[in-house]
Amino acid sequence: MRFRRRWRLRVQMDTRVHPLDILANRALAAAIFWLPIFAIAATGYSEVGIDVRTWVWTGGCVLMAAGSLVNAMRCGRLQSYLLTPLFLLGALASFAYGTGLLALGPAGWGLIGYGLLAGLCLVSPLPELFLGRYR
Repeated sequence: MRFRRRWRLRVQMDTRVHPLDILANRALAAAIFWLPIFAIAATGYSEVGIDVRTWVWTGGCVLMAAGSLVNAMRCGRLQSYLLTPLFLLGALASFAYGTGLLALGPAGWGLIGYGLLAGLCLVSPLPELFLGRYR
């Protein structure tokens, strides 16, 4: 009787925490990442002016991109290397759409927001599962 070899996907569970990782400090991570995310969500679903929404979304994405870049340089976290371009692209798209340079139609803010959300959901956990947390 032959036995079949079952191929399993091996997932690395890296539980190490670098002492310089911004994401290990809850207060700092909340100020740099969670506060802009809540501000973007709040202005995305409320009736604020286009100027306010443009500056909140652009500023929030720039703050998160700067935080990711600093975190990548400080501790070498893989997620930070991958999220920095995503946040910069979100800031560029928000600024361009808010100022009229980019024509995305009436659902432009939704496209930008869902693009950021999809990127966060895919880029944050998946690469670290397979490649490890730090470089």
